[in-house]
Amino acid sequence: MADPSGRSKRQCLEDAAAQLFWSRGFAATSIADLAKQADVPVGNVYYYFKSKRDLADAVAEMFVQGSQAALDDIETRYPTGTANPHKVARDRIGAFFDMLEKSHMSRAKAGCPIARSVADFAEAAPKAARKSTEALTMLTAFLGRELTRAGHPNGMMAAQQSIALWQGAIVLAHGAADPQILMRLCAEQRDGLLRAVHQDG
Repeated sequence: MADPSGRSKRQCLEDAAAQLFWSRGFAATSIADLAKQADVPVGNVYYYFKSKRDLADAVAEMFVQGSQAALDDIETRYPTGTANPHKVARDRIGAFFDMLEKSHMSRAKAGCPIARSVADFAEAAPKAARKSTEALTMLTAFLGRELTRAGHPNGMMAAQQSIALWQGAIVLAHGAADPQILMRLCAEQRDGLLRAVHQDG
């Protein structure tokens, strides 16, 4: 059975888990909360997921798949094989930060769902915590690779610093209820990285 939007009950439960684990936290979210959010009878939850831990695994997989899809989209829009590979890499770097910018408001309001899951799942659902971490690792690897291709002498280190700054800026913006903090710091980081690789090679 699917809801009017075309999602299956399983998908509705996964979406509900992602939202509630983000807004309330894993420990504070009950199966009854998830059922209510997904508009699914409580007893039916266990037909799709044996435990809350299994839902954590599904949410972590959503993060990985979502991150991969976003990175694949960037690669598709800026394909390699052109006469100027350095420009392609710089375009991909710019698109990467555009992607982050789209989530600034929601993350300033509620924090980073991936980072929260890494922390929240660590004890109760360690497999899901490790899977969630993969999403951040994928983002770092992509940015590091493109910085290196664009001519940055320490692309991976710069990427690690950028992702760490992004996460720290989310914490500051969330704590201060001020999305401008996140917007400003990420814009400065983007501009600084693009200046560092501003050569045609």
